[in-house]
Amino acid sequence: MVLEDRKDGSSLPGRSGSFSKSSPSELDVVDPYKRISSPGSILDAEKVEKKPGGWRAVSFILGNETLERLGSIGLLANFMVYLTKVFHLEQVDAANVINIWSGFTNLTPLVGAYISDTYVGRFKTIAFASFATLLVRIIFFYLTY
Repeated sequence: MVLEDRKDGSSLPGRSGSFSKSSPSELDVVDPYKRISSPGSILDAEKVEKKPGGWRAVSFILGNETLERLGSIGLLANFMVYLTKVFHLEQVDAANVINIWSGFTNLTPLVGAYISDTYVGRFKTIAFASFATLLVRIIFFYLTY
């Protein structure tokens, strides 16, 4: 980088001169992407609050998903027997119902992801979906007796 000499002996970026003639403050480059923080500002590192969730919430989410998968697999195992014995469906028709149910339950996470990313947020979506799943399972349980 070539510097231009000024009348007072300092230099500015330009055509001639050297770095030694300028003061450090004249050569400072302002980074437009740098966050500037003043005491008491929101960006002050000591005052930034942690967001809830993070790695502490992962154990709850993994536990919830594990139990949900166990419930789904257990439901599908008994669904065929229930459809053939109680509803007196043929095995082919019962298999079609199970395939439709499986497809529906495997596509609903896409809807949940869209709702989570667009409107509600991940933790509220997981909480609502977990409650809705529990409610549906309780309703299925009471409908079978």
